[in-house]
Amino acid sequence: MNARRQFDDATRTQRDATQDYLEALDAAGQLIGDDSSDALERALAAIAAAAQADASALYRHAAGGMRAEHVGAWRGEVSLPDEVNERLARLDYRLFRDLHDTLSAGLMLERHISELLPATQIMLSPLGVQNLLCLPLLDAGELIGFLALAYMDAPPKRISSEPRFLSTLANYLAMALVRQEAESRLRVNATRLACLVGATEDMVFELNDAGVVVNVWSHHPALPNANLIGLPLDKAFPHDMAWALGQALPRVLAREDGREQIEFTLPKLDGAIYCIGRLQGVPDEAGQARHAVALIRDVSELMREEARRRTMVETLDVLEEAVIELAPNGHLQRLSAAWSTLRGLPGASQLDLDQSLLSFVHEEDHIVLAQAYAEVVREGAPLTLRFRLLRDEDNPLWLEAKLLPTWGANGEAIGLRGVLRDVTTAHLHETHIRQLALYDGLTGLPNRVLLDDLLHQALARSQRHGSRVALGFIDLDHFKQINDAFGHHAGDQVLATLARQIRSVLREEDVLARWGGDEFIVLLPDLPDLSTLAQVAERLREIARQGVMLEGIETRPTISIGMAVYPDNANSAESLLRAADSTMYHAKSMGRNNVQFYGDIVHLKSLGREHMALQTRLNHAVLNNELQVFYQPIVNARTGEVTAVEALARWHDDSAGWITPQLFIPMAEKLGLISELSEQITVQALTKLKGWRSRGLKQRLSLNVSRNLLFSPRFVRNLIALTDEYSLRPDDIIVEVTESLALTDQARQSRHLRGLHEAGFKIAIDDFGTGYSSLSQLHEMPIDMLKVDLSFTARLNSEAGRRIMQAIVQMSQALGLEVVVEGVETLSAARFLQGLGVEKMQGFHFSEPMPAGVCELHMQLGLDGKV
Repeated sequence: MNARRQFDDATRTQRDATQDYLEALDAAGQLIGDDSSDALERALAAIAAAAQADASALYRHAAGGMRAEHVGAWRGEVSLPDEVNERLARLDYRLFRDLHDTLSAGLMLERHISELLPATQIMLSPLGVQNLLCLPLLDAGELIGFLALAYMDAPPKRISSEPRFLSTLANYLAMALVRQEAESRLRVNATRLACLVGATEDMVFELNDAGVVVNVWSHHPALPNANLIGLPLDKAFPHDMAWALGQALPRVLAREDGREQIEFTLPKLDGAIYCIGRLQGVPDEAGQARHAVALIRDVSELMREEARRRTMVETLDVLEEAVIELAPNGHLQRLSAAWSTLRGLPGASQLDLDQSLLSFVHEEDHIVLAQAYAEVVREGAPLTLRFRLLRDEDNPLWLEAKLLPTWGANGEAIGLRGVLRDVTTAHLHETHIRQLALYDGLTGLPNRVLLDDLLHQALARSQRHGSRVALGFIDLDHFKQINDAFGHHAGDQVLATLARQIRSVLREEDVLARWGGDEFIVLLPDLPDLSTLAQVAERLREIARQGVMLEGIETRPTISIGMAVYPDNANSAESLLRAADSTMYHAKSMGRNNVQFYGDIVHLKSLGREHMALQTRLNHAVLNNELQVFYQPIVNARTGEVTAVEALARWHDDSAGWITPQLFIPMAEKLGLISELSEQITVQALTKLKGWRSRGLKQRLSLNVSRNLLFSPRFVRNLIALTDEYSLRPDDIIVEVTESLALTDQARQSRHLRGLHEAGFKIAIDDFGTGYSSLSQLHEMPIDMLKVDLSFTARLNSEAGRRIMQAIVQMSQALGLEVVVEGVETLSAARFLQGLGVEKMQGFHFSEPMPAGVCELHMQLGLDGKV
């Protein structure tokens, strides 16, 4: 190449060089009017030929920019790998300061590669470039790009006029880049204007004063003519549209404000198109309105939506549910016709507008409704509640209201909409069932179920406020003698009288509950100190000694009381009950008719030490997987067939023998062992179920799930994986959740239960009848089965107990849920339940919990001898 370059240098004349540069200038000048890639490549080739370069490249960037982008190149015989082309596509001036500093000063850069900065050398060396010539491209003195000429050998000798030719070439290229940028901006602006007009979905066109279309920016598919420019109104548009425009055009051009609105209809095969339009006069250079711009909008969908809205309003007016809208201040803004029906007043929907909703609500429900309103507006989420609507003083309506937020333009809730329906009948039924389930039928006092909830609430408040809770076990002394001497009716009279007497000396916040038989429990929450506790206990003992007349004979019963205090004597509801119970029996052993306090009985504290030792042994048993699984059949009482078996944890302690689950299950929960215990029981039970399946047994397995395990984030996923690991189907498993857990924590556990149900597991509510607080949510839960608590089965010997059981069974059947009654211990109870339509039963009448081998025989042979 050096020999060729020397030969060229020797033979090249001033005239030849000038001719080459003139051709290069001609090619570069054509770029000003032609920005095609072919034209650019021809120009760069001509420039390289004139400058005797081996390759040429053009770069551009915004004025003041620090990154140059590759525009085009001519490489002649130079071939570059793809990765090199990618590196050359964009240059960062911050790396190549020698290029930027020289070119931005408006100077030409011509140097050997060794004279360049290291970064520039590193870029050029792989290309084989030995010399580099760069020409700055300037616009108003600002660097907007550069032309690069590369030489693989020494550059040729320059003719005297060559710098002037190169400078002129640079100017031509700069002008071409400036023109391209300007045209690009024009195209972008034109596209943006077209998009802006198109985005309006309106028809936009221009008319002259003769009614001829002179410009069209947007068209409508309903118009027959696609090309409207140059057509008069009657040729361009349908008759109604042309007439409306023709009537409005002269008025628009004659007015000072130069605008008018029109309306018309366009015919269409599937119905009319409704349009509204606006004509706006456009002044010319002299300020005279000679043209008008028309903007036509298709409002067919808006009119159809309005028709749908009117239909919806008319539909709402015939529904029994009332639909209301509330302003931010709680006043009624809109009311459907059903509001008048709920109020029992014709025309109330109009008369009650602009009044506060609270003025129609029972005073006791004002706070609940106000809090619900504030919560919906604050959280922006729907809320359901019940309140009483005033209709007459004696018979208010119970309404169930679903409140939803009304959204403002800023995306925030500014008011409410509500759907109200009359649930008075259902509410009264639920109240009756709740009364039967939560209160003692004889004394009207809270029963064990309600007491358990109130006790836990009292302990929670005690933890928050640092107060004490006292609990007393009360036992009526020698009550058996009263029953034997006067009969059970007289005994009931004594119990009812005693309940009224004790209740009369308690505070309003104190609770008196009937524990069972002749035992009562008094709960004294929020005690600030213990100084008055002895006085309260003595008042209870004294009030019980008031006389009761039985068949003309005055009797003066006595009571024995055992008192314990939280947190002084116990750290949980269960331990507080045990402490008071033990203290009450100590009071009886001390001769009855006295009060004893747990803190005064030293030897009872040894029970706490034994309890701690038992906790230690339980921890060891769980860690060493020593707990066993017993199985209790669930029986079809009509056929005797075992339909399912419930897996139950059993623990045999080396020191104390068999420990009741009522003791070690709460203990495991307290120690944080319940999840590990549950997992061990689950694995043992699934292993056994897999074996039963291999032997052809089809019964389902029922597993009890604790609170901790159900709320574990991985519980659903783990149970599905475990079932698959043992080659079982989710349909083989019944997951039992206690009602108190399922309902009181319904918002938290709903996702877990729904995930189990969707995976195919059967969901059963265990101990049904104890979760009184949220029976109204039962129909919303993803459940298949109710297991009626054994406390209801135990009361089947009374008429009230039988009525409760009948109500529960009927409600379950109405909800389409399978019913299993627990605690069936007698044949008479089983026969009564069969009469109610109950098929599935569980209890000692059929079988107590038993080891797997014995249970397997029952699963194979059935229990038809028990029905």
